[in-house]
Amino acid sequence: MLITPLGAIKLFVNDEEVEFTAIKLDLESHCRDVNGRYLIQYEYKSEMMNQDIKCCIPSLDIEGEIESGESLEAISFYRNDVKLTIGMEGQFTDDVKCIDDGGNYLSNGIQYVTDHTTSDRKFYFRVCWIHPLSEDNDIQTWFGADPTLMSYISFVDQYTSTDMRFI
Repeated sequence: MLITPLGAIKLFVNDEEVEFTAIKLDLESHCRDVNGRYLIQYEYKSEMMNQDIKCCIPSLDIEGEIESGESLEAISFYRNDVKLTIGMEGQFTDDVKCIDDGGNYLSNGIQYVTDHTTSDRKFYFRVCWIHPLSEDNDIQTWFGADPTLMSYISFVDQYTSTDMRFI
């Protein structure tokens, strides 16, 4: 479990809680003011067949706001001056030609849904929160929880330092 200002993040597979290691991620230029930024991964094997893989805060009793983007599904929760975002790579759709797994928004988190066609892979959730929240820093949890930006932003940050610049 990962302790956050809004409660404990837990991972469930088919409604059974599973252990995980939360990997603390570096703060990058696009989310420099966040207080916590973590990666949670789940190893899926195709022989496991149908699974609902939920990343959520079971004790949460506030309504989330969907904040999706291109190849990003994310839900954010606000309480007082705290914002927490849970993100995952994907695009929720019913078009079976587009993906081999889907997902859903939950009242307290987000989930991947696999079936017999899902291939072996790792599923990744990103959790990011900020406190105190302001109009100026609200977007930072969205960037911090976006799995599609992580490797790209790290690459750009690395090559736009004072020593090296794109030509």
